[in-house]
Amino acid sequence: MPTYRLEKDSVQWGFNHSRAKIQIFGGGYANGKTTAAAVKALQCISDYPGSNGLIGRATYPKLKDTIQREFFKWCPPDWIVRKPTRDDNTAYMLNGTTVNFRYIQQRGKLADDGSSTSNLLSATYDWIIVDQIEDPEISLKDFLDLAGRLRGNTPYRPQGKEDPTMPDTGPRWMVVTSNPTHNWFYTDVVQPFLLWKQRGLKTEKLMVDEETGEPIIELYESDTYANRANLEEDYIRMLEAMYKGPMRERYLKGKWAAFEGLVHSGFDPAKHTLTRDQAIAYMDDCLRRHVKLRVIEGYDFGIAVPSCYMFGFVDDVGRVVILDGFYQAEFDYTEHAQAIKDIRLRYAGRLNATEPICADPAIFRRQVVAGHKDTTKTVAQLLMSESGLYFRAAVSDVLTGIAKVNSYLNGLPHVRHIVTNETPGPLFYIIDALEWFQNEIGSYYWRKNPFGMRIDEPQDHNDHAMDVMKYMISRLPDPSKIVLPADKLPPQWMYWQEMDPGDYLRQQRAQGMRV
Repeated sequence: MPTYRLEKDSVQWGFNHSRAKIQIFGGGYANGKTTAAAVKALQCISDYPGSNGLIGRATYPKLKDTIQREFFKWCPPDWIVRKPTRDDNTAYMLNGTTVNFRYIQQRGKLADDGSSTSNLLSATYDWIIVDQIEDPEISLKDFLDLAGRLRGNTPYRPQGKEDPTMPDTGPRWMVVTSNPTHNWFYTDVVQPFLLWKQRGLKTEKLMVDEETGEPIIELYESDTYANRANLEEDYIRMLEAMYKGPMRERYLKGKWAAFEGLVHSGFDPAKHTLTRDQAIAYMDDCLRRHVKLRVIEGYDFGIAVPSCYMFGFVDDVGRVVILDGFYQAEFDYTEHAQAIKDIRLRYAGRLNATEPICADPAIFRRQVVAGHKDTTKTVAQLLMSESGLYFRAAVSDVLTGIAKVNSYLNGLPHVRHIVTNETPGPLFYIIDALEWFQNEIGSYYWRKNPFGMRIDEPQDHNDHAMDVMKYMISRLPDPSKIVLPADKLPPQWMYWQEMDPGDYLRQQRAQGMRV
């Protein structure tokens, strides 16, 4: 049996000593995730004799070829009473523990949410390990269903020295591994945790212990290079030769945000999202400084597909902050105007809309099909005649709009971040409560040709918020043409580092200036 060595303070060491209810090991290819999960299973077997555990993967072939094989590579042979057979894919241990090897992909009729009733729900488990949970066959419902089976109460009886940090029973752990991907696991599990860890934001999706207020998740990440000692050098050189750009960032460096093929790959929730309180506080601060804020609005019309509207403002250095909006399918157009007015009303007295709403050019030529008495009018004419709102056609060139949006996401070298004051800061921010925006931008990809190659054409579905963002920014200046006021630029000494930046910031704050 091979020897598993852990260097103290390494990612593997931290993962091995995690006591969180949900323990995640992520990162690049071949960074030791599956091995670490197998060793974690051995820890549960040893410390909780008589426990019932589950080791799973999306499909049976994947299960058999990866985590199951890795488990028996590390498990001491004298621990095993009986290995899995064709009829019973369960390992029985000498100390009474059973290890159930199961695939998670479900068969049968799918439910409305894209999943089916799990065939793993008839058992109660003390611990669960799922390898590569990002596999497309696994859904959020599967993840939640499995967590609901962690009801085991096997007592803690270690073979060696007792560890007071271990749970008295259970341990009721869910241990998962994952490569960086942008599916439900990222948006519903990883991203909320990263926002909390990096910025202290507690979103609704963050899985928190209501008693302690702390997340029940711990995330450990490492790149491929962290496991270099256990890999052949030509393997790493091969990956470096094959994977370039975003794919290298994702599969070698293990970065969650580096998703190959995303149209707006520069969008980072940790950088571009604000809480509502932060956005309102910044708006009010601008108003106290007598900054003239310009209202910015965008609108996209849909019938069966979602209609989308976004409302925000532009500050004195060209930063766009989106405060509000709606995103709703099968939303009768007769209710759109009132919904827009209601949103405007929330900010009345602080932000006043004086310019026409930048809208989908199609509403100026499309006929209403909802049975309106005057079927000769376009959507724009109906909305303007019946509500008093004013719309104007946005620039509709797709590629130009995408390039401009990306330049706003990248920002300018001398513009500071609204919250952190770091440079370079983006020119686009949106409140995190508008989750539909993040869902769209995180799944908005370039299309592929029949040969599987990306082409300069974005997907033509689930792009309504993306279209509105393009419409809103279409009439703003290119970032390269934004001239920053002299008082917004870093002082000249900073180019030569003649003063400590911290001393400068304290000096400015003492004078009552925002920096």
